[in-house]
Amino acid sequence: MSTILITGANRGIGLEFARQFHAEGWKVWGTSRSLNNARKLRGLISSENVIELDVSQADQVETMGNQLREQNIELNCLINNAGVMTDRVGIDKILQDDMIQAFKVNSAGPVMLVQRLLPMLKSGCKIVNISSLMGSIVDNNSGGYYSYRMSKAALNMAVKSMSQDLRRNHISVFAFHPGWVRTRMGSAIAPVSKKRSVNGMMRVLEQLSMSDTGKFYNFKGEELPW
Repeated sequence: MSTILITGANRGIGLEFARQFHAEGWKVWGTSRSLNNARKLRGLISSENVIELDVSQADQVETMGNQLREQNIELNCLINNAGVMTDRVGIDKILQDDMIQAFKVNSAGPVMLVQRLLPMLKSGCKIVNISSLMGSIVDNNSGGYYSYRMSKAALNMAVKSMSQDLRRNHISVFAFHPGWVRTRMGSAIAPVSKKRSVNGMMRVLEQLSMSDTGKFYNFKGEELPW
């Protein structure tokens, strides 16, 4: 049985990933910043496989890594899905604290998690980092959203660097844009359902290999500009 770890799996895109991978027979591990908010996830997978984790907190990342190592967990896939949009404002209202928090969660968090879990990532493991087209410098024609855009652009650079560093381990690394999805972050007017977005990303992931590592795709399988 293949094993996957999904961060931010208690709601939205993360919970849909957990639901669809579980339905396909994977052993699913999921994280949530608070176990009190993970009722749906705990009803879907074993409660023992739900871990409390704030990816911006180094001590929690270390604790989770120890917990998985003690159980001799080996991962075939890791989805860095946990993310935050700290503001939606322009240059006149942006706060430094917002930018720092977004960077800690959206950019540094996934990198530090991969570092801690590296001994548990099997050869052939695929790492998916949920990014956004809003992190594309080429695509930015409207400005604003400084914290989110900057943190996702930084995540994209991390994907490129990790793809180079992990080649020797035969581990591939990708950035995915899930589309504008109907979630709490994406809003109720977003055109793409969670089910469609996640199913699309899973089908794309199935087709990707080491020759594709370090690239940026949307849920339709189209390669995106950095």
